[in-house]
Amino acid sequence: MASDLKIDIDGVRLNVRVGAIMRHGDNVVIEISKIGLNSVVPGGRIQINEKSTSALVRELQEEMGITFTEEKMTLVKGFENFYTMGGKPSHEIYFLYEYVLSDDELAQINFDTNEDNENTYFALVPKTDMAKYNVLPLTLYPLINN
Repeated sequence: MASDLKIDIDGVRLNVRVGAIMRHGDNVVIEISKIGLNSVVPGGRIQINEKSTSALVRELQEEMGITFTEEKMTLVKGFENFYTMGGKPSHEIYFLYEYVLSDDELAQINFDTNEDNENTYFALVPKTDMAKYNVLPLTLYPLINN
């Protein structure tokens, strides 16, 4: 199994991450924490020697149990994200894609669970309600509402 693309340098964690704004009409799929106050868009870390689109397909498969189509992914933006988690500063390189869900794909998503993380679940929410769920990073808000 390949390793996640992350490294600790001078006390700072460097991550390379991929995420998806998964749209269905005016709604967006988000991953909501059961134990914290924050939410994110579906995605995860890219592994060593893995394309960002392949990583996104793999992460969505692991979390949702569904295979999504790489060809339907559109790169929205690459950006940096700086945050602290558990007292450790992190510098993240983030590749953000958009994925428009078909009715069939939407019907296959189990919104009550995350197959890869028992502490989160998925929800389909109006894009205008993102602030209610504290979706991070904040850089996503204008991109989701665009």
